Amino acid sequence: MIHLYPFERSFDWNEEISSLTVRSIYDTVVNLKSDSGTRFSLLLKMEDYLPRSALIEALPALEKGQEIVVDLKCVAEGFDPSCLLESPKVKWKDLLLEWLEFLKREELADLLDNIDKPEKMIGLGPGSTPAGDDFLVGLIMAFRLTGIDSNELGIDRNTLGRKTEWFSSEMIRDALDGKFWKRGIDLARALAGDDVARILEKAGKIVEWGHLSGKAWLAGLAYGLEQSGVY
Repeated sequence: MIHLYPFERSFDWNEEISSLTVRSIYDTVVNLKSDSGTRFSLLLKMEDYLPRSALIEALPALEKGQEIVVDLKCVAEGFDPSCLLESPKVKWKDLLLEWLEFLKREELADLLDNIDKPEKMIGLGPGSTPAGDDFLVGLIMAFRLTGIDSNELGIDRNTLGRKTEWFSSEMIRDALDGKFWKRGIDLARALAGDDVARILEKAGKIVEWGHLSGKAWLAGLAYGLEQSGVY
């Protein structure tokens, strides 16, 4: 069995040694599944940090379904997925609302039709992570940033696995627990500041994530902030 040794990890990957199964493989990310069904990820790039993930110098040739061991003994913590500090500044309202324009794309029409029905967004729309799930995670972050209880969305975490694909269900559960990916946290920090160029840079990193995923996520964030009443 292959043993892998990352050099940095997220704060919430606490097990020193984990036996995991390879679930999906990409150029710079490998997603792993524990016996309990929880997702863990190995990454080559810091910008890809998400809950329960670790950075590694190189990814070996792996196969889906292969069992591996990840050794995190004495590995430094490098990313806190729960680190949301400040709400976006009101002066960025017009910029935020521009992200709602993504919902006018033909591929995202179903999201617009169900925008006030969060539970129906689960598993809805195109994409390897359905666009509706990405929208929901952005929406949940907006609620977290503005102090709104995400329980108001009426999402039953116990049925997520039956309504959408595995990675997405884990992504939504993490968001409900207040844990988010680094790209989103970086954007939230930029929106709490005064540098518009930094905001555009961080938003651009999200837009380029997948064909529609990043756009749906930004639309969800913008919609949630608008619905909060703060903006």
